[in-house]
This record gives sequence, structure tokens and C-alpha cells, in this order.
Amino acid sequence: MYLKKYQQRVISEIKEFLTIAKQTKIEFEAIVSSIPESQRSIVASNMNYVQTTHEKLKLDYNDSCKNGLSNFYPRVNLKIPTGGGKTILAVEAIKEYQTIFAQKKTGLVVWIVPKEIIYKQTVERLRDKGHPYRQLLDQASGGRTIITEKGQKISIQDIEENLVILFIMAQSVSRSDTADALKVFKDSGGFDSFFPADNRYDLHYQWWQQVPNLDIMWQNGEQAQLITSLGNAVRVSKPLIIIDEFHKVFTPLAKITIDGLNPEMILGLTATPKDGMNNLSKVTGLELKDEEMVKLDLHI
Repeated sequence: MYLKKYQQRVISEIKEFLTIAKQTKIEFEAIVSSIPESQRSIVASNMNYVQTTHEKLKLDYNDSCKNGLSNFYPRVNLKIPTGGGKTILAVEAIKEYQTIFAQKKTGLVVWIVPKEIIYKQTVERLRDKGHPYRQLLDQASGGRTIITEKGQKISIQDIEENLVILFIMAQSVSRSDTADALKVFKDSGGFDSFFPADNRYDLHYQWWQQVPNLDIMWQNGEQAQLITSLGNAVRVSKPLIIIDEFHKVFTPLAKITIDGLNPEMILGLTATPKDGMNNLSKVTGLELKDEEMVKLDLHI
């Protein structure tokens, strides 16, 4: 698929960021592992590989964040004007993320979309195996791509053996009340394959200790019962999250909700970034004009 010059530039900047981020993350993890175990958590809590990555690339670092596992992770934005091809850039970013950062062909990508019409169009294109966007995803997954939506069941085997792209609407993470926003992840069960058998309360407790922000039904001593929900399934899968019109969910409460999904990285896309965002790449309206991407009305 032919890419415009500015799209090639953006993809190049994404690749450079992911490369430096991965290298820095590995370096920091090696340092932490060389420290006595009793001191590791304290040292790790202050070693921000994301900030160091931004400094190496001379990028402003405004938005420092940790996920629900208390790990620093990149939350960056692409400033793309309307009509600039956000979907193709998101797909290319997924491909580069899997290759450079995740270094595997499988896993979970959560794609958050703000508008019903965009949601339907994007899902339809990515489900079409003849569409160039789907073909790029299939390159990333080795031909094992699953496109799914909230309300459809996925299993741990799906994520271990495929690249699963899960679409949800932005309302799930942008409500004013965080607890209410997260309810959308609690109201559907059926994700039992991600967790131990129901009667193994000891193993449920061990899972909860490893991933302390999992939703639980109850806990008694060293026994617990996890909620087998979509939200918990996402949390243990440590996803890449793509957010279209990122400015709409760049609020304190929405960011807490997103952090709580335990992302390994968030890539936002918006034409109107908010103050405080980490802008990885910027495309100008002039670049779109030069590539004849700007359409003007013609009145005769």
C-alpha cells in the first residue's frame, strides 16, 4: 500500500521511539535484576525508562504514568489532522509495536473508538481479509488475526496463539465516574479460561497477588475469588491500547481508568492534542495539502 511522505515520516518516528524504548527498558530491567531482591521494588519504582527514552530522543515528557501494576509505560500521541489517515497509521503502529517492542506475533490490542460510524467502518475494514489494513495486521500476526468486539467472547488461547484486536467504544473509559466507567468491563462474565478453576481459591489469591488491581468477589486470608470479566482478562493480558480522538479521554478520571487496564503502551491519535500530552509525532495541514489530501468544496 502506497504511503504519503508524511505517513512514512510518522512511521519512521514510531519505529525509532519503539526501538529506543525497548533498548532502554531492557537496560533498566537488567540493572534492577542485579540488585538484591529486597531492594528491587524501591529501585524499580524510581527508574522511569519512558522518561529516559524521551530524553534520548529530545521529546517533551509531560505525561508520566504508571499502569495498575505500578510500572511506567509510554503514553504518546500522534497529532494527525482530520483526513490524514489515522487508521492506516494506527495499523502500521501495531505492526511495528509487535515487531520491535513486544517482539512477538501474538497478544492483545485494545482499540478505543469515539464514534459509532468510525467504529463500524474500522471494524468492517479490518475484518475484510482483502483490505490493505487487514493485510498489514496479518503481516504482523503471521496470518493469525482476530477482530473482536466487547460482548464477544475471547479466550486466553486466542491471545496466546493470535493477534487479537478488541474494539470498544470510548464511552467505556470517558465517563465522569470511574467506577461506573469500569462497570462495562464487569457486566459480562464468560472469560473463565484466563483464570484458575472456580474452586481453586488459593490460585485465585495467588493471581490477585501478582496482579493486585484485579476485581475480586471476596478475599479471606490466602483465598480469594476473582471476577471472570472482560476487564480482568484485559488486565492480565497487558495490552497495547490505541485511542482515536485521544483528547476526548485525556481527563484525570479517564486516565485512571485506562491505567487500570495495565497497558504496556498507549498510542493516541488526535488532530487537537491537549496540553500535557506526550506528542511523539506531528503532522501539519500543509503536509496534507502538499500530498493533495485536503479536499475543498467547488462551487459552480
